[in-house]
Amino acid sequence: MAIDERTTTRTRRRAMFGSTRRVVGLLAVLAILVVVGFLIVPSVLPNLITSMRRNPYVPLLVAMFWIMATMAAIAGKRAIASGYLTWSGAATAHIGGTVANRVVPAGVGAAGVFVAALHRGGASNTAAAGVVALWAVAGALAHGSGLLLGVAWLREGWSGLLTVIVVATVLVFAVRFLVRRLAARRAARRADRPVTASVTTLPPSRQTKLQRLRATVHDVVAAVRARPVLALAALGAQLTAAACLATGFALAAVGFGVEISIGVGMAAYLAGTALSAATPTPAGIGSAETALIGALMLAGAGLGEALPVVFLFRAVVLVAPVLAAALMGAAWVVVRLLAAARDRRRTARTPRPHVPHALLPAVVLAIEPDPTPDAATP
Repeated sequence: MAIDERTTTRTRRRAMFGSTRRVVGLLAVLAILVVVGFLIVPSVLPNLITSMRRNPYVPLLVAMFWIMATMAAIAGKRAIASGYLTWSGAATAHIGGTVANRVVPAGVGAAGVFVAALHRGGASNTAAAGVVALWAVAGALAHGSGLLLGVAWLREGWSGLLTVIVVATVLVFAVRFLVRRLAARRAARRADRPVTASVTTLPPSRQTKLQRLRATVHDVVAAVRARPVLALAALGAQLTAAACLATGFALAAVGFGVEISIGVGMAAYLAGTALSAATPTPAGIGSAETALIGALMLAGAGLGEALPVVFLFRAVVLVAPVLAAALMGAAWVVVRLLAAARDRRRTARTPRPHVPHALLPAVVLAIEPDPTPDAATP
């Protein structure tokens, strides 16, 4: 017992110190970003105002492609959680998770909101963890694919892009073939070996982090094997959302007069976003701007041209989820108020049953007294 208490105490101390270090590091990063913002933003504003006067429709264009990307992500979450989330629940989970990610970085806030929405829909802890893990793996694959495609496009053009696609396709089929061969061999070995003992699993409260991670991965792999459409839906939604945002970024760069093609602008966005995902800052503030500016400069744009594009695009992408969440909240309040008013009108129109007054029996008895027993008897 003493050893268990010491181990528990050490674990708590490590978790506390680890969380403290993360908070201190996050505050330091935010302080650096504030200082950099005060130094850079005043120099960017004149070029941004000039570009906006030349093409004032760029923010609306970026917002339109952000809406398309959001719809793709909502459709993907609805597809992989069809038994637990409705369309409105999926939209609320995605928009709320995006806003929460502005505060809690590295996708932790978005995952927490997603898990809460799944729990409200009736999902267990294991099912919610599996769905969120599947979405996270699809996002990681989308970022990795975007990095490879973006770098290949920036360096070699269409030839590099086609080379990456062909190599990736060959690798996918080769891995699939190897997995099937290994699964067949394991099944043959299990059939040859007699079953000697049953495997017992520990409850989640007594499992270590590595054991819980392995259990979650096993559940995700089992779910994907049972329904491969889920994995394809999640990956397709992530890739579609990334493509929509990349198109909006490229059109914003072209609209502000940057001398690059739309394809190069999309490649710059995919590569820059994938690189910024490695730095867990709230909503990617600081890391995303730096990566996107560097990608545009690598594509041939100057610093004075890249700064207004990146700042405008990031401003729209950061503000749009907050506005959408505010509109959804206001719509929810209006719907609740209208439902309450409708219920009050129905209650007022419903005829009330006739309830006699409490003194009415006494009045009737006074006017028409009961007959005497002699008169009542025949």
